[in-house]
Amino acid sequence: MGNQTDFEEILKKLSDKNTIKRAESISDNHIRIIKINKEVGLIEAEVQGNKLIPYKLNFNISQKALYDIIYHDCPDYLARKRPNNRFCKHIVKFFHILKVEDPEFALKLLDGYNSKIVKISQSNHIDLSDFNHFINKDLEKQLKFDYKGFDFFFEFVELSDSATEFLRNILMEAKKLPAALRGFHGGYIGGLFDHILLVTNYTYRLCNSMNYQVDVKKAVLTAIYHDFGKISYYSYIKKDISSKIIVEREELDIVHQEIVKKFNYEGRHHHVEEAIAILKNNKNILFFDDEMYKAIIFHHGQWSKYYPIDMNELADLIHEADMIASQTHFV
Repeated sequence: MGNQTDFEEILKKLSDKNTIKRAESISDNHIRIIKINKEVGLIEAEVQGNKLIPYKLNFNISQKALYDIIYHDCPDYLARKRPNNRFCKHIVKFFHILKVEDPEFALKLLDGYNSKIVKISQSNHIDLSDFNHFINKDLEKQLKFDYKGFDFFFEFVELSDSATEFLRNILMEAKKLPAALRGFHGGYIGGLFDHILLVTNYTYRLCNSMNYQVDVKKAVLTAIYHDFGKISYYSYIKKDISSKIIVEREELDIVHQEIVKKFNYEGRHHHVEEAIAILKNNKNILFFDDEMYKAIIFHHGQWSKYYPIDMNELADLIHEADMIASQTHFV
């Protein structure tokens, strides 16, 4: 079936050094196994964390959908680990406890889970030409409304053929990248595409249902634009020289100087400035004005890296949609 080496190697694939080290600090008596059913590969457990009510941790390898195998309600797992099929410190500790009690069964479950991840990753094919569906199909189950695809939004804002072609090309690049690095929201390949589509949908819905006094077409365009800077920035971080969207350092410095001079803001945020640079480089085909400029600068709300914080109503709208996508859906 395997040995201790197999167990540790698989655990490393499903976690990381820091998480494994943090798991070592958890006391053994903080993990309580309530039920085991070896026939179906089911374990129910509780984890005593930093709150009075224990976290639940259920593992059922018989589930067909990968997302249904593990149920664990700790915030770190839900926000950072689950979207990337990674273990949090509680799950790592859980498997170490199980290994002591039944090493063969622990390895069987661990290997079975890892095998399903490998199988899914091999079968997954991202269709670069599909601009109307999320890459992460689990998102469709979470939404309580029929979301719109980019083809709808392109037609809604009445884009020119050249603008539509450019946006399609840049969204294809977004399908190759995560929405955030280091295990944050949408940390899977294609997460950036899903994030932009989700933020655009929430922007459209909020603009139509709330008391925002902004032009809905301009709001939709700003939502589509807001994270374009991550494409060039993350491609640079990942040393992806094949990316079609590259912004030179000199271009960023020009944008930074313009922000300081035009709006009298201090501070710096590279992926914001890269988004502005991309829009300015294509100003002959993309609509972009000062209201949208400020909205992109401050779409992080109170966490914006420019000061003084100078939110316009469009920035408030994009920030609200951005927070729903990243904090409610973890995308």
